[in-house]
Amino acid sequence: MSKHLVLDPIDGYIKEISDLLPYPEKIKAPVLAELRSDVLDAVGSDKRPPSIVFGSPVEVAKNISVAHDWKTHLAGWGTRLLAAFIDLVVISGVLFFYSIIRHLLIDFNFDDISLDYSIRFSFGFLFIGIPFILFILFYFIVLEKTYSTTPGKRLLGLRVVHESGIKITWTQSVIRNITKVPVAGGFLPFDILFGILSEKTRGRKQRVLDFVAGTIVVQQTKNFDQ
Repeated sequence: MSKHLVLDPIDGYIKEISDLLPYPEKIKAPVLAELRSDVLDAVGSDKRPPSIVFGSPVEVAKNISVAHDWKTHLAGWGTRLLAAFIDLVVISGVLFFYSIIRHLLIDFNFDDISLDYSIRFSFGFLFIGIPFILFILFYFIVLEKTYSTTPGKRLLGLRVVHESGIKITWTQSVIRNITKVPVAGGFLPFDILFGILSEKTRGRKQRVLDFVAGTIVVQQTKNFDQ
């Protein structure tokens, strides 16, 4: 027999919805308990999956997110920039240690050997450029998709969410973070500036790519972390 726990269909359904809500467990618990009761009433003796009777997890999560107060408000530009600075410090520290390790493991002294400039550039891009780009992609895209936050944002109680308040998708995470990748980083100041200038018309404190992706950055009004 398999030792893995098999969830009841309704419990599995509730877990899917819970996973879509990027908020601390202790403020989700009463909301999800009420939802479970409603699902049980709606399903009754019906043998169909809960998603057929009650709606898909994504639809239900969006409705719940909009209907409840999660003790958050739109994050201000100053707070977001401070979080970005903290993330930059973290990234710089990781890359600094990486450069030391890389130097120890791959000790190419280009001054002692005769190499064409293009070959030197290729070596540098291979061992420095590519890992740097991949790390930036992982840091922002993966962390924001998986945890809705980064170390810098977490320290300030910030979360990146869908406009409805649920977790963002991979596509949304890629779109909103593409200007943070070094090769496209030159567009980031314009992304932020246009977002600030359009504040009066949209009132959502969104960068341009946040607007395109349908994402917002919220800040917890209290510390609910367990």
